[in-house]
Amino acid sequence: MRLAPLFLAASAAALLAVNALAQDNPPPAGNAAEPGLSGLGNTVEGLQDPPQQAAPQQDTPQPNTAVRIPAPEVPRIVLTGPPQPLSRADLAALDAALQRGRLLGLIDRSGRFATQDMLSRISDPAAAGITGWIAEPEGNGVTVTFYADGDAGPVTVYRVTILGGRIVSRDVHIAAAGRPPLNPIQARMAAARAATARLENRPCAGEDFNVFVVPPASADGPIDVYQISPQTRRGYYFLGGHFKTSIAADGSVAATRSFTNACLDTAVAEPAAGARPAPIAITHLIDPLPQEIHVFLSIWTGHPLVVVAGDPQRLFAVTPDRIGEVPR
Repeated sequence: MRLAPLFLAASAAALLAVNALAQDNPPPAGNAAEPGLSGLGNTVEGLQDPPQQAAPQQDTPQPNTAVRIPAPEVPRIVLTGPPQPLSRADLAALDAALQRGRLLGLIDRSGRFATQDMLSRISDPAAAGITGWIAEPEGNGVTVTFYADGDAGPVTVYRVTILGGRIVSRDVHIAAAGRPPLNPIQARMAAARAATARLENRPCAGEDFNVFVVPPASADGPIDVYQISPQTRRGYYFLGGHFKTSIAADGSVAATRSFTNACLDTAVAEPAAGARPAPIAITHLIDPLPQEIHVFLSIWTGHPLVVVAGDPQRLFAVTPDRIGEVPR
């Protein structure tokens, strides 16, 4: 995968399209300067002095505010081939990518919020035996469980349920004795997380990925685990070095893929006061359409993306709420 020059290597039409996609749905605040949530050691280190952050909650539509983004003086992206109409299969794939990307963003935000709450009550997670965490969205709420390894399998140490932007329940088991075991789905999720740790995938920096485990659609369905190269310095994000692995019901690796092997630590500028974040341009030729990782990157960086995908190449605008092909 090649990464196009950033901020912004695209045409004026692409800029206007991204602005139109984004103007009704500003990205969530509070993500751009925060390190990612990874293995618990990395999480604890990254949250020693966290900025103020609101709890995850359902997005609220905002009034329309048209802000013009001037086209910067950088080379244009050259697209090949005539534009092609999006098929029903394309539209379904884009919708699936959008929903999965938003789910990853929700898991990320819920994990951050739950970790801050957990650290306010357990000052030394390693001493408490915590080895991982999983998040389970259900309805309008998310349950985040921090677990330890028990003699008969993983057991609950700390569990919170987040609803409407606040914690509505908390289940704490400081003492090792009497910790309840994870239920079968939760145990499978913990095992899937552990299985990906044994792969040869390596983050772009540091020792640990940010790991997001997606609950299975059924009791014996596959579990998708995303390994995200974490942010290592304020204002910079890795646009590559991210992986997706599907774990089958028997615990074996059914499939694994990278979204790009290029570890480009990209500076993401804060927008000027009153201005919308400038789009980030990415060339992604290994898939014909944008993927869920692009939606997550838009949420994570706080910037819309312009993605050149496929061969022949097509131009797409990606925000946390929409994916649309840019007409040309």
